[in-house]
Amino acid sequence: MVAFIKDYNLDSIKKKLIILYLLNVIDIFMTLLLLRTGFFREANFIMAKLVERPFVSLLFKVIFPALMLYYLYTEIRKVTISEEMKPAQVYQELKVSNISINLSILIYSIVDLTHLMWTALLPYIYTIA
Repeated sequence: MVAFIKDYNLDSIKKKLIILYLLNVIDIFMTLLLLRTGFFREANFIMAKLVERPFVSLLFKVIFPALMLYYLYTEIRKVTISEEMKPAQVYQELKVSNISINLSILIYSIVDLTHLMWTALLPYIYTIA
């Protein structure tokens, strides 16, 4: 696991971008599920208006990130095959990309774990309310 986190070759970065995308998709489904209970509200001010219309929020959180992450991957791939950049520059670009992607995965993992925790607590919340 530690080796995967530290690894920043193109294949590893591609896998991490897929993981990031899946965490993002899980986030919107869990958010919509929790919002339907009436006990929760969207904490992200950008998404607060979008979640009022579930179909729009799904489009925004499923399609838009897929396009963005695909674009990011293609740009990272261009760097790795670039003839203009020195190997040290490519190494640095991949390293920075890896750190950024790992940080994003960490944040989304925390958000999704929080959603999972609240979902597990729903039966207890309903009995209290």
